[in-house]
Amino acid sequence: MKALLGLIPLVLLGCADGGHTNDSNVDRFEVLTNWHTNGTDGVKSISMDYTEAIDSGFTIPSVQQVEGGHFAFSFTVKDPTGKGRAFKYKLYYRNESYKMDETRPDGAQHPLAEENFYGSWESASEGFRTTGPTQGDEALNVEDGFRIHGDPRDEERFMQDGKRVRWARNPRVGVYSFLLVAVPEDAYAAARIPDAVARINEQESGHFIEPYWYFLHGPGAKLPEVAVLEAKEKLKVTARPPLGAGIYVEETEGISTGAFNDACGQTAELRKQAPFQQFIHYVDPSTRFANIPLIADVLGNAYTPEDHDFNRCFFPENKMVSLRPMTTKAPCETVRSNPDNNTIELRNPASTPNDLRKENVGVRSRSGLMYGKYSIKCKLTPLLNDSDMWVGLTNAIWLIYQGAPGNHRRTCSKDGFLENYYGGDKDKRVPQVDYAEIDFEILKTPLYCPDVTFPPLRPQQVAVPGERANWQRPKEGGIPKGMITVACTNWDMACHSPVNFASGCSDISHNGQTFQSQRWDDNYRALTQKIFEPDAELFRGDHYWFQIDWKPESVTWRIGPDLDNLREVGYMDSTITSISDVQMQLIVTQEFHNTKWWPGSPYDQGYIPFAAKDYTGVIQEVIIE
Repeated sequence: MKALLGLIPLVLLGCADGGHTNDSNVDRFEVLTNWHTNGTDGVKSISMDYTEAIDSGFTIPSVQQVEGGHFAFSFTVKDPTGKGRAFKYKLYYRNESYKMDETRPDGAQHPLAEENFYGSWESASEGFRTTGPTQGDEALNVEDGFRIHGDPRDEERFMQDGKRVRWARNPRVGVYSFLLVAVPEDAYAAARIPDAVARINEQESGHFIEPYWYFLHGPGAKLPEVAVLEAKEKLKVTARPPLGAGIYVEETEGISTGAFNDACGQTAELRKQAPFQQFIHYVDPSTRFANIPLIADVLGNAYTPEDHDFNRCFFPENKMVSLRPMTTKAPCETVRSNPDNNTIELRNPASTPNDLRKENVGVRSRSGLMYGKYSIKCKLTPLLNDSDMWVGLTNAIWLIYQGAPGNHRRTCSKDGFLENYYGGDKDKRVPQVDYAEIDFEILKTPLYCPDVTFPPLRPQQVAVPGERANWQRPKEGGIPKGMITVACTNWDMACHSPVNFASGCSDISHNGQTFQSQRWDDNYRALTQKIFEPDAELFRGDHYWFQIDWKPESVTWRIGPDLDNLREVGYMDSTITSISDVQMQLIVTQEFHNTKWWPGSPYDQGYIPFAAKDYTGVIQEVIIE
């Protein structure tokens, strides 16, 4: 009998659900018997433990959650021949929520099935384990254990400096199923189970064999004396990063440590436990712009659209201040992790006459995940005042590639990806890249579709002080008063492989809605959809939810006042854009964009004053499932 040290002896037995059995009489397959959470329909729940996730990746369960850090499982075997035979057995697990189809129409393994997240024993090179011998025709109860961990196939690509980095292929969130395969020991050789199935680190003809496909749909489903059972129990894994556990500051040469504190900095404890780090924006030199040297409480109604238009028409250009959006002078000064209410605060600092600055602020998660439904509850800074004047901020919630070892996007079969994020039209095309990004960006800007004449031409201004009509700026693109624009963007690096790849404006339908997508040209690296939403609803209440539902073949963007009342505001799938398949991290920011990034915006960032008061946003909850 196989047992794990520290596991509680198992006494509850039941029947497996699904699969197939035969005269080997393998029965009563149960998993998760030492995890006592209340589940519905046989689905138990667990949250990822962030305690050791930075260096080791997530393990499910952790030693903090279950003694010994393993789930228990059991089954019974009975030898109807009465010979007292031992049995060979193996347990597999697989993420069901974010998997590719395992079977082609002809029954062969689907080419993308090997991308699925599945595993077995702690060491991927370990094959089938062996039970003790049965006694006559009595059932033998077998107890064992397993855990779900990163890089379950022990792949060479997830090595760095000669060391395995399991965090580079972390477990996925979502629902996991469990499969047991057992065969009498003396029949194992005759079954001829491939090495690439028995030891999941092995490959056959350069490819992994997906064990669920092999045993449920492939040759393994018809092997004599091989029992295949699917457990009725399933496990739902979620990630809820503890926002109050601190913010880490990555090692950066020459940074100021003057604002470091117990909840933000570079201590060993924060390095180990903090789920977020301060995000220091890369500020591209091309984002420089001239700004009016005025400090005003725009959000407090001290500046209006008329003020903006007057200054744009009359303020001397040689008196403007040349600057770029800035980053913090002292990390931890503008971000705060609050353990009392488990939140993170973001603060764009106010300016003073001797320190005029439009400073970006944000945080970035430190552990990467592939796929998931990211739900972010937050109260970010309102973007409009009562006169409909924009404060100049862009509130953004986005996912960005982690840059983990071994993470490259699936090959772009048609023309390749453009190699660099900042490259132009002449950029080289390559089969694979690691860059990926999925965004919510929310600001005051027009819709781009349907494309009539775009970008709009800026009308000629006439400097006649008493005639308001002459202080021209672009038409507001039909933006109703009080509305801001929610832009949903997928960065696909201009891969032309999707069957409906297109530039300009095009439609895609989903759940009874039609979404208009826009791409500037065939070499533009992103696809965007936009919708008007009321600023007061999104940012003036106690909170609002923003959700990015990232699946292997699609991305859906949703917003709403609570999780039970979300509405879709964007949808893209792999027919129109290349969906990211690398680990990504979550970023939440409040930032000052150069409005040249957003052609047609009714306000020019350069004629929006510097803030007289801090702009503060709060991240209240993050759920990834």
